[in-house]
Amino acid sequence: MTRVRGRAAAVAAVLAAGLLLAACGGGGDGDDDKAYVEPQGPASETISIDAKNFSFTPDDIIAEPGIAKIELVGEGGVHDLVFDDGAYSGFRLDVSGSETDSKKIDLERGKFIFYCSLPGHRAAGMEGTLRVR
Repeated sequence: MTRVRGRAAAVAAVLAAGLLLAACGGGGDGDDDKAYVEPQGPASETISIDAKNFSFTPDDIIAEPGIAKIELVGEGGVHDLVFDDGAYSGFRLDVSGSETDSKKIDLERGKFIFYCSLPGHRAAGMEGTLRVR
């Protein structure tokens, strides 16, 4: 009987860990299953975005086409930054507390929505617009 309980506890622990990883992995529309490949070459500009509880600052950004570095600066809490509608598939920045994460991106002309894909964050207003001229 003890052996069965031990196995049941181990299975429950594995299931709980899987649920925790799924919850921490986002949950938005950010195509997280595709690997993002950073472009080669230097960035012509750095776009710095602060991630606070339920807001990005700035949340309306104008940039030029070409390679840019997007830098997400944590201002408390756990947040990520992904793009909507398959734009820049797999691009994701993650911060916790006061961490900073950054990646280069090859910006094309257009209007792109970015947001935090953690459950409830986008609904609470954590999204912004990147306009590339």
